Amino acid sequence: MDSAGRVTVNEMHMTENEKNKLLIIDDEENMRHMLSNMLQKSGYRVDTASDGENALEMVGQTLYDFILCDLKMPKMSGMEFLKSAREKIDATTVIMMSAYGTIDTAVEAIKLGAYDFISKPFQSDEVLLKLKKAEERESLKRENLQLKERIRKIGEDFN
Repeated sequence: MDSAGRVTVNEMHMTENEKNKLLIIDDEENMRHMLSNMLQKSGYRVDTASDGENALEMVGQTLYDFILCDLKMPKMSGMEFLKSAREKIDATTVIMMSAYGTIDTAVEAIKLGAYDFISKPFQSDEVLLKLKKAEERESLKRENLQLKERIRKIGEDFN
């Protein structure tokens, strides 16, 4: 930000590039492959994990903007991953996926910090639409914080 509280060109470019880091967590190799190809073609930089334990290690090393996480997986379920990774992924938008999803499950996932829930099988546009909505929400949150900071600085100037 410059001295007037405006976002600089470098920050805008940096934000655009950084918002695309995404982790897919799913025990089904075909699902990881399909999502990875689709999302890479849509401009995302994608990493994949085959289970929650592997994903937990990855979120400890890399900051992701978005996580697509399957609910039922061996070793560590999606819900267990959400609980275990809560502090590491606080600023990350998590979208849960499941072929076994119920409304109760979706509500529980959202209570644990997930942004949304997608039922499998899904259309590829559904995933892209959910991610676009999540990006818009994150953009509004950033703008809100920037405006609050500008208001705070203006208030300080008057004091």
